[in-house]
Amino acid sequence: MRLPILPHRLLVVAPLLLALSAGLARSEPVTVTLAENGVAHFPVVVATGATTRVRAAADDLAGLLQRITGAPFAVQVATNAVRGIQVGAAGDFTNLPPDFVFAPDHPLRREEYRIRTHAQGVWVIGATEQAASHAVWGLLDGLGYRLFFLTDTWEVVPEIPVLRLALDTVDAPDYHTRQAPRGAPWSDRKLWQRWSTRNRITSAFSLNTGHAYDGIIRANREVFGRNPGFYPLIGGERRHAGRTDGGGNIKFCIGNPELRRVVVDYAVRSMQANPARESISMDPSDGSGWCECDACAAVGSPSDRVLLLANEVAEAINALGLGPKYVGIYAYNQHSPAPSIKAHSNVVVSVATSFIRGGYTVEQLIEGWRAQGATLGIRDYHDVFTWSHDMPRRARGGNLDYLQRTIPYFHSQGARFMNSENSDSWGANGLGYWITPRLLWRVSEAGRIDALIDDFTSRAFGPAAAPMRAFYALLNQDRSLHTAEHVVARMYRDLAAARDLAAARPDVLARLDDLVLYTRYCELYHTYRQASGEARQAGFEAIWRHAYRMRDRMMLSTVAICSRERYRDRAMVMPEDAAWKVPEEKNPWKDSTPFAAADINTLLQAGIASNQLVVLDFEPVAFGERLVPATGLTIPENLPPGELPLTGRGLRKFLLWFEQPRELSLDVTGGLIAGYRDRGNVKLRLFAEQEATLEAVAVDESVPPDGETRAVTLKSPYAGLHTLEVSDGSDRTSLTIPGELPLTVPSSQEERARLGGRWTLYGYVPRGTTVVGGYAADNTGRLCDSAGRIVFDFTKQRAAGYFSVPVEPGQDGTFWRFEQCAGDRYLMTIPPYLAAHPSKLLLPAEVVARDAAQPAALPAEAAAPAEAGAGE
Repeated sequence: MRLPILPHRLLVVAPLLLALSAGLARSEPVTVTLAENGVAHFPVVVATGATTRVRAAADDLAGLLQRITGAPFAVQVATNAVRGIQVGAAGDFTNLPPDFVFAPDHPLRREEYRIRTHAQGVWVIGATEQAASHAVWGLLDGLGYRLFFLTDTWEVVPEIPVLRLALDTVDAPDYHTRQAPRGAPWSDRKLWQRWSTRNRITSAFSLNTGHAYDGIIRANREVFGRNPGFYPLIGGERRHAGRTDGGGNIKFCIGNPELRRVVVDYAVRSMQANPARESISMDPSDGSGWCECDACAAVGSPSDRVLLLANEVAEAINALGLGPKYVGIYAYNQHSPAPSIKAHSNVVVSVATSFIRGGYTVEQLIEGWRAQGATLGIRDYHDVFTWSHDMPRRARGGNLDYLQRTIPYFHSQGARFMNSENSDSWGANGLGYWITPRLLWRVSEAGRIDALIDDFTSRAFGPAAAPMRAFYALLNQDRSLHTAEHVVARMYRDLAAARDLAAARPDVLARLDDLVLYTRYCELYHTYRQASGEARQAGFEAIWRHAYRMRDRMMLSTVAICSRERYRDRAMVMPEDAAWKVPEEKNPWKDSTPFAAADINTLLQAGIASNQLVVLDFEPVAFGERLVPATGLTIPENLPPGELPLTGRGLRKFLLWFEQPRELSLDVTGGLIAGYRDRGNVKLRLFAEQEATLEAVAVDESVPPDGETRAVTLKSPYAGLHTLEVSDGSDRTSLTIPGELPLTVPSSQEERARLGGRWTLYGYVPRGTTVVGGYAADNTGRLCDSAGRIVFDFTKQRAAGYFSVPVEPGQDGTFWRFEQCAGDRYLMTIPPYLAAHPSKLLLPAEVVARDAAQPAALPAEAAAPAEAGAGE
């Protein structure tokens, strides 16, 4: 929660004027001069009993005010001071105004702070030592101080020789915890702590939500050792019974009331031993392995069991008289679906945005848990190295649209706690990492994303702001398709333009150097990924050496690249003497020689020469979305049928045409990946273009993921265009669809076919088309014109990329065939739809009407509901 923000002004005699905040009407705050002509007018003051954290914040404030103004600021100790910049927590000073009222004992109000100027200085006061630290860094942020990324290179200290302030503000964060990004594994903890403090990520409230069952077993070894009934019954035996070392990802037999009593007693003892503790985690161990006994089945789903135990713990620890205490759990994996029982109000459920079971969306999980009374948090994934490999344009943490959309949305749904996994992918995602805590502090900042980007590019890059705005737009906003080479080529060229503009700014050049080295990593990565055999091994070694040498710049997840992950490429061989733990003097791959300016310039120029921009030789064409059968066009006889795979995974869409209202009979087999059969039943939804509510006209979720084929019938009251949506949680599903129906798949960047295996499909080249252009996500197969001639061989492409094929005279207005392709093709100059035969193809109505020898006959409103009553 955030208290109302009172108005204030920040008056700065310098080119840069910046207000800290604005709010409700109030009398004008006092203007005070902090420094001018190299002289500080006030000392920074802490109370006699100030904590170490408060003293550190005061020291940082004094040091940075000196760097900002050029005037030395002393730090003094005086509890009864009436003059100075007083920094402290509630209760530190005896002369505060009566309206400086805080609630430091309330666990969710400990980050509130107030800053007010007065004739004798400034009060910078927080409810707690943490809030006092926030106040200091909020004040400095308003002056223009920034620590954008982890290292000193990315620190920006403004120059304001004459500093005047006039402000009165009350502030507190919108999210109680803001561990997003929360700190990368195998990283520099001191740098992360500094960055987190200065960007106000650190919280006064500590929510424990990690996997807890293993730790509970370790803490209660004796009682677990003599109670095999505490362990899960799986396949008729008590799995892991007697194991007490905390390993094995053991689940509890939660249906056992004695087990629950032991866990509750453990939680009570933990709180009594540390009364200041605010929360305890009751989240299960990772993985599967839930108990199959009758008692647990009677409790309900894994979510019901987890919540039952968490509820009982919350009830017990809040009856101790120690103040509000909280229990943290995730809605994650098999306990992600919403429970059937109500949640204790002090159980905080952090909904995971990945690793969801049951086929639900994040929005559905939030709605379901909220309906049961849970206090909500979010467990997100800014970046996971295994997913992104620190490459740009891949991770959520670098997707500004995602951050701008989801952080306010989660908050609007009641979420007040956030933690998000991340890696040290500052090169790819640094802008998103910096923006995230600002949105978590004040979600309304989501409406100022462009202003925040401008703040970043103007302060970090000064005269080079324009090309760097383009650089970061490519990395963090643009989601259009580009080849890997094109992205790297753009990055190098933007950086070269920026270096030319910033030639007189060493601070800016240092930041650009970091990004040149990061871009070189991207280039090396793509070389490695496209290679095989010895060339791939050499490519991996080149990445390893480069990442290690630039490790102090904190642009990459160096340990993940060089040691812990290594892209999980088992074909790569690490020489024993090149292992991560081998010291540099004995390791032939390790070299810490700093990159000289000449080295970086050489890399930049070579990168520009080696990576060419992709200039499309075609203009993408937009088509209407109202589709009709292609049968109105001239379809040659004896065209061989293609192959449209109906087995796939994830969310897939198929376009169908009904000549009249009808039943759609399907054979459906779910769970074709045996290891993923916990993803929930296959979800089938049939949508009709003519349904005004846009809701599905038929839904079926009866097919379990067990590998068995079942018949499903979906009924529509409409004729015309329909969309069959299949969702299976990615456990792979096969379909059989009646062969007489027109059946088409979309094939554009916005609507991808997501076909599995090899496929051969037809598309239509409208009259007047001069080039068939698009993007191939895979370099397999070939494209044939209507005469059967191979006009493009995708196997000759080095990698995924754009393709462009001239249309010879007489080949427009015909059907072309993609043969034996794999992966998606995104059609950009012809209608983005494909089918196994032209007779099954659906095309934009305007194309069929224009190209048909006779205009296609469309069904009369193709949409009259079956058995509609008169006057309805």
